[in-house]
Amino acid sequence: MLSRVALHKLVIALLFVLFSVGIFAEIPAGYYNAADKKTGAELKTAIYNIIKSHTQLEYYHLSIEFQTTDWNPNGYMWDMYSNYQRTSFSGMNREHSMPKSWFGIASGSENTAPIGTDLHNLYPADYDANMAKSNYPIGVVSGTPSFTNGVVKVGPSTCYSSNNYTGPAFEPADEYKGDFTRDYMYMVTCYEDYANIWQSTGTQSMIKGGTYPVFRDAAISLLLKWHRQDPVSTKEINRNDAVYGFQHNRNPFIDHPELAEFIWGKYLGSPWDMNGSLPELDTPLKLNSNPVTSKLSVNLIHPTEATYYIQSISGVVFKTGNFDATGSITIDELRNGMYMLVVYSGSYRKVTKFVVQH
Repeated sequence: MLSRVALHKLVIALLFVLFSVGIFAEIPAGYYNAADKKTGAELKTAIYNIIKSHTQLEYYHLSIEFQTTDWNPNGYMWDMYSNYQRTSFSGMNREHSMPKSWFGIASGSENTAPIGTDLHNLYPADYDANMAKSNYPIGVVSGTPSFTNGVVKVGPSTCYSSNNYTGPAFEPADEYKGDFTRDYMYMVTCYEDYANIWQSTGTQSMIKGGTYPVFRDAAISLLLKWHRQDPVSTKEINRNDAVYGFQHNRNPFIDHPELAEFIWGKYLGSPWDMNGSLPELDTPLKLNSNPVTSKLSVNLIHPTEATYYIQSISGVVFKTGNFDATGSITIDELRNGMYMLVVYSGSYRKVTKFVVQH
């Protein structure tokens, strides 16, 4: 028989587990179904319709939510703006990653409107760094910084000179450049209905308005570069799950990073496959014969640079390696049946089915 103290501890532990399950949720089944097979602007709008409706949070309560969404496992508040390891919210701001002055809403309502209280765009941030960031665009600082703390910096930038903007930019640390990028992509997608009212300093350089493409060409180039250089991290995945637990919508560019390429990048014009198959632009994948008897042969431009995985339909990997110079793989050890061939070539991925018939 458990003592009252032990029973009390058990109840607390069970409540904690239940709370954690409620907060840290995976992508719901079918969440992105409505965007499947869409392209470009149509794809962006389909995602907008999926994520636009969400629970509005209380701005001044967010320091409490931050203890879940932005708590570093090592025991301090995760701050993308400094190296300070604070165990409380003291000395920090609720920072709008995309500046609230860009929203184009009535003065004084920035912290009460849904766009101003969106937890996907709000982070705990060092006070001094936040003040220095102001409402400047994100970009590469190319001159002497007016502010730097070893993590972030603010200073002159030539990123947007093509837009006649040579004012200051805010540059985050390399490890967080992708985080900021995916947040900005989320904001112009979730708030597509703000298409004609984006305003202030940042819009002169990054945003040109409209529902698509929204970003100016120079901004698209920078955002895609950072998105590719700093892939989605475990921190972002965990935060996305936690925000979903509070707000009940998700950042699709964390769940499916490839969406950025289908909407603005190298897959533009190709339909998005929510099941993960990606178009291979430079080395089209084609089996030279199917069914396969003893040797699988694939049409690749640079076969020795490609990596393959042969797996069952359920995902069990039977064989992996590199193709020979002729683009072939010996498959004598495989039993008769259907398999999946997954090929990675450069930054492209392609999946196809084949049948072994000895």
